[in-house]
Amino acid sequence: MLELTRIFTVSELTERIRDRLETDLRLHDLWARGEISNVTNHRSGHRYFTLKDRDSQLSCVLFRTHGERLGFELKDGQNVLVFGDVGIYAPQGRVQLIARGIRLDAGLGLRHRELEALKAKLSAEGLFGLERKRPLPRFPERIGIVTSPDGAALRDVLRIFGSYPARIFLSPAQVQGDGAEESIVLAIAALRSRVDVLIVCRGGGSAEDLWPFNSELVARAIFECDSPVISAIGHETDVTIADFVADVRAPTPTAAARMAIPDLEETRSDLRLLEARMTKALWSCLERGQERLDYLQRSLSARRMYGRLAEKRQLMDYWAERLTAMERKLMQDCRIRLDMLEGRLDSVSPLATLSRGYAIVRSSRGLVLRAEDARAGEVLELILAEGRLRCRVLEKEDT
Repeated sequence: MLELTRIFTVSELTERIRDRLETDLRLHDLWARGEISNVTNHRSGHRYFTLKDRDSQLSCVLFRTHGERLGFELKDGQNVLVFGDVGIYAPQGRVQLIARGIRLDAGLGLRHRELEALKAKLSAEGLFGLERKRPLPRFPERIGIVTSPDGAALRDVLRIFGSYPARIFLSPAQVQGDGAEESIVLAIAALRSRVDVLIVCRGGGSAEDLWPFNSELVARAIFECDSPVISAIGHETDVTIADFVADVRAPTPTAAARMAIPDLEETRSDLRLLEARMTKALWSCLERGQERLDYLQRSLSARRMYGRLAEKRQLMDYWAERLTAMERKLMQDCRIRLDMLEGRLDSVSPLATLSRGYAIVRSSRGLVLRAEDARAGEVLELILAEGRLRCRVLEKEDT
């Protein structure tokens, strides 16, 4: 069994670390090069930021007395040289660099340059194009949320939704740290073809905490989503690549929830306005109907009906006389035409020819038109205008 020689309190251990750091001359009056992120300008005048390179990061503080001589504004993504001392912030047991001077280094930080290059690439491919932004549905029935199930962002969104009658689909995702990018992509893909609108959100945090939303994988997952996407990453001042790709950017998760559903008070106001317009239209229709009914009642009075009936009777008498006259004229025209046709028929009738002294001669073989058609001694029939004769041929002469 190990023998405990001395047990330190946390404060005693922190103080010992502080003594070791302060007595190490190599950690005083040093220069450190890196990229700035998470710049915070405190109301006390102190400035807090993170100095980082590709593999590590270090908390830094620039107190007001030294910051007054800075000469430029600290911004995320700047490459700087920081002069100061390494110390420890006892209340949190955090090693930090206490800056006494800062110089701008050449160019932007590596991560910032990579971010700008990715933004330029995605913009050239059209992922940020305004023409592809889709409008949000006014009354969504299915709303998807991609966020951490344990975060305050989810509680804020659900609080705003309240009793809005929509189905809520939560697709849990890791929103910071290693593996967050892949988790967000899978969470978005899980809601494909299942929601009318999608909210991708998380609460505030440092630039490192929000960095997964600057991922190309996340940007393309949002771009390929088949429903409109609202992004709400961090606070209003935080802007990520996901915000550029999304159809709508909200400054906070709470604002995203308000955008996703209709404003109930505005909807009630619209309904009241529609009710008033419908009531007015209905009364106008009823008034026109009443005016029409009154007109018909006046039009159908007994005196007016008798007048209209007498008028119709006169009209019927008129048309009866017209029809009778037309009938007489038609009969007369037919009789004249019949007499004319009769005369024309008589003029070509064989009976008219016979009445002028001619006769029709027939034998047993047919009509006799020439002398040579008859034979001596043959009996012929003569058809006269009145009656018939049977004669025998005594002799024939050919002309």
